[in-house]
Amino acid sequence: MKILVAYDGSAYARKALDEAIDIAQKFNGRLIILHVGWDVSENESRRILLEAEGVVKEKKVKHTLRTEWSEYTPRRIIRVAMDEAVDLIAIGSRGLGAKKGWILGSVSSRVVEESPVPVLVVK
Repeated sequence: MKILVAYDGSAYARKALDEAIDIAQKFNGRLIILHVGWDVSENESRRILLEAEGVVKEKKVKHTLRTEWSEYTPRRIIRVAMDEAVDLIAIGSRGLGAKKGWILGSVSSRVVEESPVPVLVVK
């Protein structure tokens, strides 16, 4: 089983990662941890992914890290899911960005609406 984890470093993304790890352990799965950057530096994106990798390594789950650059995060998440032929997308119900407070949750909502594969939204 392949699980794509959309990871932005938020508390909700961490909860989604934890759920994906549990599923991967139960079904001998593999995680693809994806950070879609559009308003952060490459160094910040790398830091975010390395934070997630530390958690995954500790649990001994097979994984890969991937960074993509796009201003339309939901579409990029779905494209990667299709390119990688994943079985499930795991995503937090809300992300980072206090200055974008009115659109918090819009990424997960769009992914749910547009994804042809199952989506696990974690609160």
